[in-house]
Amino acid sequence: MTDEDQRVLAGVLRFVRDAAVSGSTLPGEVELAERIGCTRKQVRDVLASLEQQGVVLRRQGAATEVDPVATRMSVRFEDQLEYSVLLRQLGYESSVEVLEISDVLVPKESAGLLMVEPGRPAARIVKRWRADGAVAMLAFSTMPLPFPRDDVDLGDSIYTAAKRVWGEAVAWEVATPSAEVLSEADAVLFEHPVGTPVLTLDIVGIGLSGRRLFHARELHDPKTVSYSMMRTIRPPQVFSTARYQF
Repeated sequence: MTDEDQRVLAGVLRFVRDAAVSGSTLPGEVELAERIGCTRKQVRDVLASLEQQGVVLRRQGAATEVDPVATRMSVRFEDQLEYSVLLRQLGYESSVEVLEISDVLVPKESAGLLMVEPGRPAARIVKRWRADGAVAMLAFSTMPLPFPRDDVDLGDSIYTAAKRVWGEAVAWEVATPSAEVLSEADAVLFEHPVGTPVLTLDIVGIGLSGRRLFHARELHDPKTVSYSMMRTIRPPQVFSTARYQF
C-alpha cells in the first residue's frame, strides 16, 4: 500500500469511527472525496475493501451504513499487534516515543509474575504512543536481563527486544484488563488531568519455552481505542438434581 493509499484509507476510517459512535451513516462518495482530498474512485475502492470486511454496508440508492460490531472486532484482546500498527489500522496517524530505558532491579510486584527472584538485574522501558498527536497509551515494561543492557538495543518494540535479549520470540501474552484513574506522575506523561479514567492492561509476555520474558503495565485512553473480545457460546449443560438431597 502506497503512502497515498494509506492516507485515503485513514481518512475514510475517521468517518467510519465517527459514524460508529454516533450511529449515523457515512457521507456520500463525492463529499468524502472532497473532505479527504482525493478522487471519488479512491474512496470507492476503500469502501469496497471495507465492505468485504463487513465494516460497511452499501446498497444502491441508500446511504452507506457502518456496522459498529464489525468495527469493534478490529481491535481484539486476543490479537497480538504492535500498537502503532493497530492505530494505523483504525485510521490514526501514529507515533511512538521512548521516554526511558534504564537499569533497575526487578521489583517485588513483578518478580512473582516473572517467576524470578526480586532484585534481579532488569531493564525498565517506558514508551508513549500518540494517535493524531494526542497521547493514546503509555507502557511501563520490566524485562529481566541475562547480561548487561549495554550489549543490546532495547529501543525497538518489546517483542523485538525480548527476542534480542532471550533469543526466543514472545509466543503468548497474558493480559489482565482493569481500570484506574491517572495519578499525578502518570498524568504528566499522559498529558491528561489527574483523575482521568484509563483502561489498564497488566501483561506478561511468555516465550515458547515457557520463560516469562517481560511484565508490562499499559495505560490506554479508552476514547481512542476500545477493545473487544469474542466468546464462543457452548450448548447449555443439563442440570440434574439427582445427586442433591433437599
